[in-house]
Amino acid sequence: MSLGPVAVTIAVVFILGGLAYLVNSGRGARPGREVPPNLAPYLTDEDLENSRLNKTLVTALFSSAFLAIALPVYFLTESGRQADFTEMFEEEAVHIGEEIYMVQTPDNPEGFGCITCHGAEGVGGGATYVDPRTGASVTWEAPALNDVLYRYTEEEVRYWLVWGRPGSPMPAWGVEAGGPLNDQQLDFVTEYIRSIQLPQEEVLAQVDTRVQAELANLAAATASIDLAIEQQEGQLAALISAPERFAAAEQLIKDLTQVLALADQGLDTDLDGLSDDTELQINRISELAFANVGTDATDATAGAADRLILRLDRNDPFSTIDSLGEPVPDLEAATNLLDELSSQVAALGPLAANNETIVASAEAALANLRDAQEAERYAVDFPALADSAFGGDLEAAQRAYGLYSAYCARCHTAGYSAGPVSQLEPGSGALGPSLRDGRSIVQFPDFEDHYEFIVNGSENGQAYGVNGIGRGWMPGFGAVLSEADIRLIVEYERSLR
Repeated sequence: MSLGPVAVTIAVVFILGGLAYLVNSGRGARPGREVPPNLAPYLTDEDLENSRLNKTLVTALFSSAFLAIALPVYFLTESGRQADFTEMFEEEAVHIGEEIYMVQTPDNPEGFGCITCHGAEGVGGGATYVDPRTGASVTWEAPALNDVLYRYTEEEVRYWLVWGRPGSPMPAWGVEAGGPLNDQQLDFVTEYIRSIQLPQEEVLAQVDTRVQAELANLAAATASIDLAIEQQEGQLAALISAPERFAAAEQLIKDLTQVLALADQGLDTDLDGLSDDTELQINRISELAFANVGTDATDATAGAADRLILRLDRNDPFSTIDSLGEPVPDLEAATNLLDELSSQVAALGPLAANNETIVASAEAALANLRDAQEAERYAVDFPALADSAFGGDLEAAQRAYGLYSAYCARCHTAGYSAGPVSQLEPGSGALGPSLRDGRSIVQFPDFEDHYEFIVNGSENGQAYGVNGIGRGWMPGFGAVLSEADIRLIVEYERSLR
């Protein structure tokens, strides 16, 4: 405990003691006690002017001196107590912000699931998303948050929290924009984001790794699109067959229900509640289910094939093993098969009822993927780039592209976050303006002005370049990239045609 509270406590004790003495002195006489002084003739002047008076005066003097010292001491230590309280409040705010960032669970009812896209402690991640450009399901790259305050101010980060990012999986979180979080909750989330910021040395050390990752992604782009097309073709086939599989599942449910109704009739060798003939019929239904319901898989019916396989043994009452390796009674396994068929009917029903519309959408998505495969809009001719902008330095051209992709493409290249299946030409424009056709040079005739803009970013309402007015959306990269790397980005952006 600090000196201030101790001093105040002692002062309060003195005051209470004095009040108690005064109250007790003013009370009337009690039986068996002598008359109190205030009810008896008081002392004469000669009696008063003795050691008793001196003791009272000395006590009063020391009490006054103590109070004169204690109150300033208490005042001087107040700033320390306020600092401790502020630290305690910030720690609690970070804790609450982390709870909001995490997934909602019974132990954490305040969770809103930011971690599912942005990763543990804001390392970055991805979100499943239907890309509006191609209609294909993609993994949208969600940015890291553990270095965001090196690029944006807290006010700018709050803007994105409140309003989200239209055209991406990032929703609006603020009540002002129709989201679920009030101002205090947004404050807590901001405190948590501040708490997970990496040391600047670590942020700078990540640059080379991010550049290499972007170059690797570019090298794998063609294979990525090929895989996406293969998956989309399988998805389309499954959607086309959905009405037939739906009808087959409905019929098999009827057949299995009838078989189970007569399950105990006949010879039951293994005494499991299913007659030998019933087990044979159930196996036949399982084979039909696997062949006619579970062969094609959509997102809604994935994994059905494995769950539809059932091979009952007439000599073994526990023919099936569950996912934990535990034996399952045959009667229970047959009931599980019926439940699985019912689940397939529920999943396939909407696909069958709206099959024409859904198939048309899937066909359009496949056509867009094939167009992306043929066009290769994401491709970069590094030798030509090196000759045109980097004096033939191929390594510099590759690093410049990697830097641009890692730090700029999310806003300035359409479809970048959705991957090569949707990505258009570098610098084609998205949330940020297009940089192609020499627009960087039009906006910044002077190279150094362009460089300074990337270093500092924009401020809302502040002019930049030629007739540019900032909104605070453009981050500054001076704290996360070296001067040499930023100059490479400037050279690359000014080369886009």
